[in-house]
Amino acid sequence: MPVAVARAASSDEIDAAIWNVISATVAAGDLAGMAATYHADAVLVSSKGTVAIARQLVEWGEGMERARLEGRSASVSFRFSSRQDDEATAFERGVFRYAETDADGVEEPVFIPFEALLVKKDGRWLIVMERQHEATDESAWSALADRGPASSGAGSKRVEQALVEARGALSSATQEP
Repeated sequence: MPVAVARAASSDEIDAAIWNVISATVAAGDLAGMAATYHADAVLVSSKGTVAIARQLVEWGEGMERARLEGRSASVSFRFSSRQDDEATAFERGVFRYAETDADGVEEPVFIPFEALLVKKDGRWLIVMERQHEATDESAWSALADRGPASSGAGSKRVEQALVEARGALSSATQEP
């Protein structure tokens, strides 16, 4: 039986500042926008080990560039099995669906169970730890139907505003001594 997922006001904030932004930045190939959703000291955990997000973002950026040059596009969406959050901290777990579409329109999705630890710092939600488990099948994704972010429209004004704020914060952070 699926676990009930409560929707707190902070979940809506996290959706707008993190999950909807990541969906939009993956679709746009916008590495800087994606990077702005992570704390500067964030860590990615996978079966391969741990890696600083700054290093992982370089690899993801190279993948985005390769995809662009090969005429491929990408998308990502999220569904949650558990959301524990308050006004300043959050732990979320679910499955993301990442798909690449080739120049002929053939889509290849993968389904990755994930966990994320987030903090709200200076009024902004940031991922401090992302754990990606081994890929699963579509049934795990389907079991979480209707458990995605409340506003998944990548072109929404909320997402655009969150991107502007995230890029501004990233720019300020990189200019500090």
